[in-house]
Amino acid sequence: MTSAEPIELVGLVDDQGRPAGSAPRDVVRRDNLRHRSTAVLVRRPSDGAVYVHLRSPGKDWAPSHHDAAAGGVLGPEEDPAEGARRELAEELGIEDVELTPLLVAAYDDEQVRTVAHVFEVWYDGPVRHADGEVVSGEWRSLPDLVDHLADPGWAFVPDTRALLDRLADDATGDWGLLRALRHARRLGLDVEVRRHGPVSSLAEAAAARGVDPASLVKTLVVRLSDDDHRLVLVPGGRKISWPPLRALWGVNRTSMPDAAAALAVTGYPRGTITPLGTRTDLPVVADSHVTGTVSIGGGAHGVGLTVDAGALVAALGATVADVTEPE
Repeated sequence: MTSAEPIELVGLVDDQGRPAGSAPRDVVRRDNLRHRSTAVLVRRPSDGAVYVHLRSPGKDWAPSHHDAAAGGVLGPEEDPAEGARRELAEELGIEDVELTPLLVAAYDDEQVRTVAHVFEVWYDGPVRHADGEVVSGEWRSLPDLVDHLADPGWAFVPDTRALLDRLADDATGDWGLLRALRHARRLGLDVEVRRHGPVSSLAEAAAARGVDPASLVKTLVVRLSDDDHRLVLVPGGRKISWPPLRALWGVNRTSMPDAAAALAVTGYPRGTITPLGTRTDLPVVADSHVTGTVSIGGGAHGVGLTVDAGALVAALGATVADVTEPE
């Protein structure tokens, strides 16, 4: 006689994410019970690419779908970080890496209800599909991932899709870039992502992004009232000239909002603000000196988007005016 396989118990949670007992894995799937899980996004340090894999046809959830997260269910008492490391090793053969917690995210649909502990790792070593749960995989740049996610014929795990949406909407880590790239794609705007390390001057930032200092364009938020904010595109080495800008808008007073207010209307932390993918639809003024190939913010620190200024202005429906002066 052969002994029966041990029953895998999965930790359950209520709608507030609090522990609510446990149930066998097959019962969790059959009855769509809300449960604990992990998700680990694997990033390549050199270019920020994401490792995307194809799930086995034998998976009990989203078989033969692409996924950008390794992960799985957690036991009733299992530590989320330990569970994430276990799944990362089993699915992708990745071990001895530092996990960065990103968030805890709930997801519900007709097939799965879960509260996922989400982590990110930056890794450039070999990937092994060790346990048969993964058929194949490859590194995809964020622009490439955006293109594939927009393809309805490309089967992608729905809870990870929702997770990426949440990370992009919250501009968590460098995921604000994903939101900017989605908007650029919708506008039909061709942009190039340029990543770089910390910089301490305009000249250093321009060199890191491969443009002249005058072509490094800041996106500044200007407040007209509590419910009226607008964007001004200002080239490097210049600053807003307030009299012509106020005259353009027909107002007598304007101000620069604080960091919290700028974040609220754009969805991007100060220093990362881009005119692409802002949380609210904001009118844009582009200074007349914004011409040629320029680099704008990419929605994340250390990221710029290289784009043709004329195409950007046209895509945004921006007003072009002489509203700056030398610093």
